[in-house]
Amino acid sequence: MKRLSLIPVFMFLTIACEDEKDDVTSAANCATIMAELDAANEAFETSMSKADCNKVIEKAEALVNCMPEGDEKNEMKSDLDEIRGVCSLL
Repeated sequence: MKRLSLIPVFMFLTIACEDEKDDVTSAANCATIMAELDAANEAFETSMSKADCNKVIEKAEALVNCMPEGDEKNEMKSDLDEIRGVCSLL
């Protein structure tokens, strides 16, 4: 009987560890996307081309999707709207 009562504890720990792995993976993916966004932004600043501007939008959208809810995500959404406005002028 004692062994059966330990099963829920082990299940909880397993699920909690999986959630932590997901958080770490998500943070790593966000960091990669941020680096790609920085590179796309540098390319756009050099060329000022519509194609590079669209690449910035693509990477910024990916970053917004990766970010947790909160003020930073809302600010990034606002920045994304401004980037779209600039690209539409090209």
